[in-house]
Amino acid sequence: MPMIDRHNFPWRDFNETFFDHLVQEMKTSTLGEWWLCNCSYDLEPGAFSISPKFLSIGPLMESDDNKSSFWEEDTTCLDWLDQQSSQSVIYVSFGSLTVMNPNQFKELAQGLDLLDKPFIWVVRPNGNKGNVNVYPHDFHGSKGKIVCWAPQKKILNHPALACFISHCGWNSTLEGICAGVPFLCWPCTTDQYLNKLYICNVWKIGLELDKDENGIISRREIKKKMNQLLIDEDIKARCLKLKETIINNIAEDGQSMKNVKFFMDWAK
Repeated sequence: MPMIDRHNFPWRDFNETFFDHLVQEMKTSTLGEWWLCNCSYDLEPGAFSISPKFLSIGPLMESDDNKSSFWEEDTTCLDWLDQQSSQSVIYVSFGSLTVMNPNQFKELAQGLDLLDKPFIWVVRPNGNKGNVNVYPHDFHGSKGKIVCWAPQKKILNHPALACFISHCGWNSTLEGICAGVPFLCWPCTTDQYLNKLYICNVWKIGLELDKDENGIISRREIKKKMNQLLIDEDIKARCLKLKETIINNIAEDGQSMKNVKFFMDWAK
């Protein structure tokens, strides 16, 4: 398992109650006979080696007919994607919970302008510290499409997509892996820092965005890392290889499906 900086422990942004809850959770875990994990053994062999109780049964993916969010998806972005060139579009999404600092929000907007590439940017209403998101006065966004919520799986699997600027939440990480898409990592809280380490240091299918001395990811940093990512053929090749491995795991004769059947037989 990758080493993690103590400043990035999952409970860092929460109070003592959250830490106590995790401690109690670990104690309770000893009572369970099996732990069903939304993951594939090939993604985290080190973690699965900790206990024989862990059964990998993932990645678990919702069908296109089901929605995991109460927000209405803006499907017009799919028609827009159809008009873009192959592997040209940048997808930017920070999930359903991330709240971005207003200064950082403006820097991201200016960074997307600086990239001068087509993009889809998911911007939730009132997602900017409780206020309406304020775009910089010089933000054009002429090459992009901004939506409140998006059909993420369909976007990630679209042939026009080039990369995913992500907060590295676990669901988004799994969906990106299953789509074979390179990541530009922007973790914000809890397990996202550890997921970033797997993406960048273990699986090596993405790059991390670094903050400056003011704790801001600058528009120049966004452009620099994006340019590095888009020309890195090794990262692209690893993305496709990992996608193939994980898809095979959830196939009918894959390890995850075998574990599901094993558990069902045990339960009977």
